[in-house]
Amino acid sequence: MSSDLPEDLKQENIERLKLMVFSCMYCDNPIPVSLSVVDYQSHGSGPHATGFFICPNCQNKFMVKIEDLGKVGHV
Repeated sequence: MSSDLPEDLKQENIERLKLMVFSCMYCDNPIPVSLSVVDYQSHGSGPHATGFFICPNCQNKFMVKIEDLGKVGHV
């Protein structure tokens, strides 16, 4: 895994990603689920993260990909 970020900043970003919560898209489980595994890489275009979670109700496994696209400029 290549990374341009210092290890402490990388770990801080991973912890923030694990705080994100998601809802199952297949069942009506009212309890949001946190990411259980996060693979965090930094490329020339910016940081990329891939996270996984399993719905405790229906047992479907989901993968979420997140890419940092930079700041949005004001119009």
